[in-house]
Amino acid sequence: MKAIEILALDATEPDNQRWKALVEQYAKTAASFEIHCWNEETEWIALALQYGNHKQTDWAFGKIVSGPITPEFLQMLLGLPKPTDTEIYNKMTPFFSIFFDNGFSSEHYGTELHVCEGASCENHIAL
Repeated sequence: MKAIEILALDATEPDNQRWKALVEQYAKTAASFEIHCWNEETEWIALALQYGNHKQTDWAFGKIVSGPITPEFLQMLLGLPKPTDTEIYNKMTPFFSIFFDNGFSSEHYGTELHVCEGASCENHIAL
């Protein structure tokens, strides 16, 4: 299933319902996730760690949490309200980047959605 390559959700999005619908659609065919957070986003790192484990990387500025896509994880992700700190980004999610193992990614707080397939995903997804 490859429906989008790149989709930008800009400041005209009044809420995060379109983002949630796309995340839910692509989660159906994915088995695992990675969430990338900046080091100072301790609240969101702690939340992600409730659904996965810290992944050892050499990324000095952030943390990566990986785990299985479970009904509980998806319920948490889709249940989050749209962030209110939207001065820099019209954030759809509090997580800087979310990657699914099927080639879907939500980046820059959900303002950019990507889908890739095949060998091109090797450099796109860090799973």
